[in-house]
Amino acid sequence: MKERLMGIFRRFLPRLAAFHGLILNKHSYLYDIGWMESLQRGFPYRKGGSEIPWMNFAAIAFLEQRLRREQALFEYGCGHSTLFYARLAGSVTSVEYDKGWHDLMAKKAPPNVTLIFQAHDRDGEYCRTIRRSGAPYDVVIVDGRDRVNCIKQSVDCLTPRGVILLDDSCRSSYRPGLEYAMERGFRALEFEGLKPTGYVMERATLLYRSDNCLGV
Repeated sequence: MKERLMGIFRRFLPRLAAFHGLILNKHSYLYDIGWMESLQRGFPYRKGGSEIPWMNFAAIAFLEQRLRREQALFEYGCGHSTLFYARLAGSVTSVEYDKGWHDLMAKKAPPNVTLIFQAHDRDGEYCRTIRRSGAPYDVVIVDGRDRVNCIKQSVDCLTPRGVILLDDSCRSSYRPGLEYAMERGFRALEFEGLKPTGYVMERATLLYRSDNCLGV
């Protein structure tokens, strides 16, 4: 009986240490990156309250370091990410298929953001919004609907140094979009980690060429 209790205790002790070190400790990694802040709010926020994308923290940190005011950015799928990009890039153009969400974000968007409403379809007007929006762009974020076709449309709407970032790239259904870009000379750099409020490993993939605007 004693040995059984000791076995249970040994299995439970690491969990207790993790709970104490990561959850109760307000100086832990989960607090520093904003995971706890996001969990408490229910939306992606940095520690201290600034908005961040619903993207893994490794990708977020990379974008914070590399985005510049002279860059023009296009985003499929607006949200808290739009406000994050607006603080870093010179201009942000974002297309959204949900009218209610579009209207809500329009009230929060700063002057360097252009929001476009476009109903969702497949291989239609939604993915082609980038062609009508003032291309070329330095950075394209693919984080909305119809992502494979969004990548295909974005390839020809980049500046010579432009890049594409695909979120949730671990999904097998998005693989054709990655392959399409790589067949056209792009290379892939993957970022993995937790997302705000998430509990499992997530991935985002940067598609880039030599002499790109993010210095990869």
